[in-house]
Amino acid sequence: MKKIKINFKYIVFGVLFLFLSILKFHNYDRVPDSAHAEELLYSWSGINLIETGVPMSWSTLDYSKENLMFDGIVGDLKGVYLPAKLYKPWLDEPPLFSLMSGGVAHLFGDDRDKLIPTSHSRIPTVLASIVTMFLVFWVGYKFYSFNVGLLAMCFYGVTPIIVFGSRMSVPENIIALAVVASLLLMKSYLKKPKLFYVFIFGLFSMLLGLMKPTGFFLAPLCIYFAVKKKRWKDILIITGFVILGIGLYILYGYTYDWELFKSIVAIQGNRFAGWTGLAYVLNSPSFDIFTLFDGWYIFGLFFALFFSFQKKMGKNTKLLSMFFFYWLVMSVISGSEQDLLPWYRYPFFPLLAIFGSLGLVWVYKRANFFTMVFAVGLLLTSRYYLANDFRPTTPSNVYRIVYFIALVPSLLYFLNKNTLAKKISRWILIVFVVLGFYFNAKYIYSAFEIRCENKTCPFSQSTLLSKTKLPFFDRFLLPKYPATDMLTTKRPWF
Repeated sequence: MKKIKINFKYIVFGVLFLFLSILKFHNYDRVPDSAHAEELLYSWSGINLIETGVPMSWSTLDYSKENLMFDGIVGDLKGVYLPAKLYKPWLDEPPLFSLMSGGVAHLFGDDRDKLIPTSHSRIPTVLASIVTMFLVFWVGYKFYSFNVGLLAMCFYGVTPIIVFGSRMSVPENIIALAVVASLLLMKSYLKKPKLFYVFIFGLFSMLLGLMKPTGFFLAPLCIYFAVKKKRWKDILIITGFVILGIGLYILYGYTYDWELFKSIVAIQGNRFAGWTGLAYVLNSPSFDIFTLFDGWYIFGLFFALFFSFQKKMGKNTKLLSMFFFYWLVMSVISGSEQDLLPWYRYPFFPLLAIFGSLGLVWVYKRANFFTMVFAVGLLLTSRYYLANDFRPTTPSNVYRIVYFIALVPSLLYFLNKNTLAKKISRWILIVFVVLGFYFNAKYIYSAFEIRCENKTCPFSQSTLLSKTKLPFFDRFLLPKYPATDMLTTKRPWF
């Protein structure tokens, strides 16, 4: 009888994947906030399209008065509500993602004349983010190593901006899934071009474009690589899928109101864009319409730029950089110049996680003064978000002392290349990475409880999926009760 050999590293992967998945599920309906206008835009359109045959939703675009069906408050003023002007037919976006979001609401029997619960409308994107997380691991594994893949998965699974953003019911989260999947397929395509990959690229481009026109932008990236391989037939196939998708979108608009459709497309195509767009992307970290200074996100963004600017790059890093910069450009030219609409950035979030993991490895190998100043200063930012009026943050002098002490070994190594100092510096980095993972996980898991402590925060009905909890571990992730008043009681040492 043969003994079954169990590889320990795959057990670690399984445990971490399960842990990070539950972290994504827990309270996904409460953070980001319920009654988010951008999400309701799609779910209202979809459920009305399914149940009445005509899309209806809110808009700020130039619709005629005859298209206005409702102008007032939807929901309960004492709970979850949204002021909205609802138009019919609603033609701001193609219908495919709306059918996904509103379709789930329809299956749950939600009332299309009320607010659609985020616990229902977010199910497709939350599930998609789990698949994306696995693909992030797979890219890291296939492009670099198993350990890089594991780090990339953890980076994607505990960076607050990425986790909270991946919950929102917007088509960009499906685009993000397709981007990382296309990255994997492109590696195989460049090695051995096959029509199978081409049809997938074309199908992806068509389906994503029917969710949001931004999705059609996948096609030019794929065509670029087909040109590099001089595969002219492949270019025609991908272009054919895009033309079919655009044709279906035009047919959709023509079916309801051709003049209105042309007017809305013209408005959408002339949104504000300008030269401060890229600067705004680089200095306004967020997942919602408010900035969130998440050090892990900034760390990943920095190393995405750092590795992409290297003179010598391996083929895999060059491919990864091309995908990242392409979608960085798309987020700048498709979004508004200085409106904080971060969902346009979601497609490059999985790529940030991979670059972030490469950055952690790069810093660990060097562990010198310059790299440690950068890493130590960024990896514990979530500690700040664990505070509220009752729960204190780290005392200022404690922060100063800890930051300084953490840098001393790397400074000593910088002075005389002491091997022991470098080893100590590496261990300090590991401690900060582990602490950073912990504070990120704690913040993600308990963000709603921390924000809403001793005050009312309305939220819509929950599902079993959103009530998923971590057995045993949640005692370390939820805030302890009773809380202390940071203004009148002794603050903790850290």
